[in-house]
Amino acid sequence: MINNEKNSDRVKKLGTYLLYGGALIFAIALIWISTSSDKETKSNSANTSTQVSTPKTAGVQPVKPAEKIQVYEFHSTNRCYSCITMGQYIKATLEESFQAELKSGKIDFREINVDLPENKEVATKFKATGTSLFINSIIDGQDNIKEDTQIWRLVTNEKSFSDYLSAKLKDIIGEKASAQADDKDVEKKDIVFYFSDDCPECTNIEKYLMENDVKNKIGFEEKNIDKNEVDAQQMAEDAMYCNVDEESFGAPFLWAEGKCYTGEQDIINFFDDSLKGLK
Repeated sequence: MINNEKNSDRVKKLGTYLLYGGALIFAIALIWISTSSDKETKSNSANTSTQVSTPKTAGVQPVKPAEKIQVYEFHSTNRCYSCITMGQYIKATLEESFQAELKSGKIDFREINVDLPENKEVATKFKATGTSLFINSIIDGQDNIKEDTQIWRLVTNEKSFSDYLSAKLKDIIGEKASAQADDKDVEKKDIVFYFSDDCPECTNIEKYLMENDVKNKIGFEEKNIDKNEVDAQQMAEDAMYCNVDEESFGAPFLWAEGKCYTGEQDIINFFDDSLKGLK
């Protein structure tokens, strides 16, 4: 009887040991599974992060610098004040900031008279018919000819002119342009509306501009030619650039990115089209 009781106690103790041992093994197994799962999750997260971030830099191609730049100012035999001034400003800017490029031939600057027979070929290539500035960025031997009409807006301010041209050429060459920040302010001035005090059409245009909130949507300048002789002279030179007959133009007059608009309806149509382009 005693032996039976002892055997029973032994069985109970063994059962208890097995129960606690099994629980311990189960707990260890859970911890191991949890740890492995956490490592796998972190690994997958890292892989996912890598896969997501990779496309951000894929396909980004830097702009290739030009191996040569042609800066050609075309003009006719009879040169206006702005045309002469522009040539002087370009030359001064190049000699001050791009002397090495001028000597090496990387930058080629010329003032070309389109009226001379010997310049016919180059004028035809650049499609230059009158006073104009063209910049040709030669990359891998290929021409990239572009007319710069913005430069004309800066002939009354040599520093702004020089900063703008320097920034543009440095960008083409591939250098960081210190005057880059000025470009945004300059571009807003590429549209100029000339008006006068005693001008019914000007009044109608002003009314249109106000009713359509144009001034808060399109960056442009307004100049009263009755109050500033310099502005009146600038309007005349803009008209000459567009080959508008001096005797047939007057306020209202609009200069917009190298193009000229005269008369109330043409100017309103320009702003109408510009507003539609914003939508």
